[in-house]
Amino acid sequence: MIILKKIGINPYTMNHHGCLIIRFNSKEFFKFIKDEMTKVKNNKDKDFMIGFISGFIDSDGYVSYGNIVVTNIKKEIIDVTNNFYKKLKIKTKIWSQNTFFKGKVFNIWRLRIGTSFKYEKHYSQKLNRIYGGALPIIASIHSKMDDTYKGGVARKSRRAHNP
Repeated sequence: MIILKKIGINPYTMNHHGCLIIRFNSKEFFKFIKDEMTKVKNNKDKDFMIGFISGFIDSDGYVSYGNIVVTNIKKEIIDVTNNFYKKLKIKTKIWSQNTFFKGKVFNIWRLRIGTSFKYEKHYSQKLNRIYGGALPIIASIHSKMDDTYKGGVARKSRRAHNP
């Protein structure tokens, strides 16, 4: 927030379910983000992609058990995010729908994300709230699932073991 104020943006903040929400309107900031999209599109670093996706889910996403969806009016942003999921081999589905707001019709783009993303080392607070702790430490345990035995039959454990 200090950085935003230094560049002349006066944000409105509020605390919602333990998450700090920062809202502001700025044409200059929008232009900066638009100019940065070229760098974002070409970034192939897995940590960057997961961080970008986590932030996108927390800012423009909806998470319920078995359902992760992000929404945006800009198809370009949905496409960039979808390409990140493809690189991470996570299934997605894109669709659009008309939404009415203040007497106007808007075309809204939606991206449904495969719930396998919860096993990545993500930083999404919304995913953490619904899936109960799929943050980096738990995700690393999930990715190293040990064989466990029940009734003499080997099977993969579906839950993280408590250390």
